[in-house]
Amino acid sequence: MPAYNYKAKNPEGQDVTSVVTAASRLQALAMLRHSGLTVLELWAEREKSVRAALNAWFAPRVSQLPGPLISASEQANFMRQLSISVGAGMPLRDALEAIAEDHENKRFRRIGVDLVAKLREGRMFSEAAAAHPAVFSRLSVSLLRVAEEAGSLPQTLDHLATSLERSAKLERKMRGIAAYPVFVAGFFILICSTMTIFVLPKFQANYTANGSLPLLSRVVFGVNNFLLNNCVPVAAALVGSVALFIQYARSPIGRRQLDVLKIRCPIVGPCIQKFAVARFCRNFAIMLRGGVPVATALEIATMICNNSAMEDALSRARDRIIGGSTIALALSAETVIPRLIVRMVGVGEASGKLPLVLDKVSDTYEDQVESSITVAMALLEPIMICFFGFCVLILVLAIYLPVFTAARGVQ
Repeated sequence: MPAYNYKAKNPEGQDVTSVVTAASRLQALAMLRHSGLTVLELWAEREKSVRAALNAWFAPRVSQLPGPLISASEQANFMRQLSISVGAGMPLRDALEAIAEDHENKRFRRIGVDLVAKLREGRMFSEAAAAHPAVFSRLSVSLLRVAEEAGSLPQTLDHLATSLERSAKLERKMRGIAAYPVFVAGFFILICSTMTIFVLPKFQANYTANGSLPLLSRVVFGVNNFLLNNCVPVAAALVGSVALFIQYARSPIGRRQLDVLKIRCPIVGPCIQKFAVARFCRNFAIMLRGGVPVATALEIATMICNNSAMEDALSRARDRIIGGSTIALALSAETVIPRLIVRMVGVGEASGKLPLVLDKVSDTYEDQVESSITVAMALLEPIMICFFGFCVLILVLAIYLPVFTAARGVQ
């Protein structure tokens, strides 16, 4: 029988690392739970060879080869096609090969070919999928590993496809809502650039030769001259500031501070918090339904919240759960977790239907986020139009005020 390495906590809260022999991963998990251990990690012990090391080095780089990026919609379509094919009784390798051959994305085809090649070598699907994080997240890999042991691959693929489809739908809607403001902003920048480079200098040359200018015209022309005469330093300063901000945002301290600031923003903060909570609940429910241990499921769901403030809070809650606390009690100690989530988790634990309750909570929060984004974008459009119109009005007045002043002087 195969051997499985594991890391766990005993009833006293001490770390335990050892090896257990069992017929399958699920049996090993059941044996450890029966022994009173809280399993944190469980993986199969495999013999490492030079070929395996080379594959481990090369496989992650296949998805990094040049080619079109893989969108969320393509990931959802791939998972849905795979779910339907496997659910209909088609062998996994044949299904992957057929989907890869028909796909239009060259990068996706390369990944499909690599997956089929690994399956022909006798490797597990979850092991082959782990080499391509562009398509298979850590959540997907963990669920696939459990599904392979339990024989529930079609059901797991269906759950993953549904989750990806909801994420892709929300992403498409946000992209569609933001299209108009982005177009208006781009058009405004084009108009201002044209006036700054070509129109304002000509009017300024004519007006300067004919006498003094009104205050507004002098200010606008002065700012325009400064930008034109110092375009290189100004551009360098802008690029440098953006680069420094990006570097700061990518650092652990900067990312944490910005994420906390996002949640505390008056209007945007609640939407960001609800989106992170909805994503956590959805992924946590999928993993619990797939048979992933609670501690492992909580750790993986925490890592894909995309908000470090939420991740820190959920990590502390995970430590309390490992120490013997209930999930609801562990979450109640964190202020960034909404009280509704705590109450619903408590109801789910008491009724034994925690995955179902988490799915319902996730649906509720996703609908609220979608509605909030729609309302915010509807309000943003007139605000942007008014702001851009005001800026254009300032430029037009700066150009025509000298004409009006000269005409009044002639009268």
